[in-house]
Amino acid sequence: MPQTFGDKVINFNRQLQYSGSLPDGFQVINPYLDNPETIKVMQEFYHKYYSDFNQRKFIVGINPSRHGAGVTGVPFTDTKRLENVCGIKMESAHTHEISSVYM
Repeated sequence: MPQTFGDKVINFNRQLQYSGSLPDGFQVINPYLDNPETIKVMQEFYHKYYSDFNQRKFIVGINPSRHGAGVTGVPFTDTKRLENVCGIKMESAHTHEISSVYM
């Protein structure tokens, strides 16, 4: 059975890992490993908004932010917007990211 766009994103995110070396003082932030609730709300978001086979445009940002996608797992979305705009509440964190306002 073909996967929806949302299913493809979820599967991609669930398999993210980095095993290379980094310069001193740098680390990889993987919100899906750091907080089990992040996987839950990310899946809920993609099932709610991308459970179809439509073509999409992909917006890439340079900063996933430790207050936005670094917590929610959803690009340009903080917990405040995730709840107020998307109707998905995140219990374990409460954040505000400026880019979530205009995106």
